[in-house]
Amino acid sequence: MTDCNDCYDIQPDSARLILYLTIDAENDSVPLVFFRGTIETGEVDWRDTATGDTFYLYSEIDREYSVQATYNRGEKTILAFDSDKMKISDASEECGSPCYVVKGGIFDLRLQE
Repeated sequence: MTDCNDCYDIQPDSARLILYLTIDAENDSVPLVFFRGTIETGEVDWRDTATGDTFYLYSEIDREYSVQATYNRGEKTILAFDSDKMKISDASEECGSPCYVVKGGIFDLRLQE
């Protein structure tokens, strides 16, 4: 089911990637590396550092993105990876015309408890 409140009336070519992260006493900031494509074959698109548990990056739609987050636990370095692709869905029939909805682009890079 489509939430018609998420509609764009003009088809977007970019939207926000959404990352969910772990911010705690040991990791008050998390280095991030964004890749176009897979981590193994993709090119580095962007580097940044997150200081909150949710991070947004405006990026091109219809591309696969992979993200690496680097955490510390004691003397260990933990790398978290996720990948996803943002796509456009035409919901004009369901919501009225025109209606374009962005799907995907959500990355869960939180540490497991």
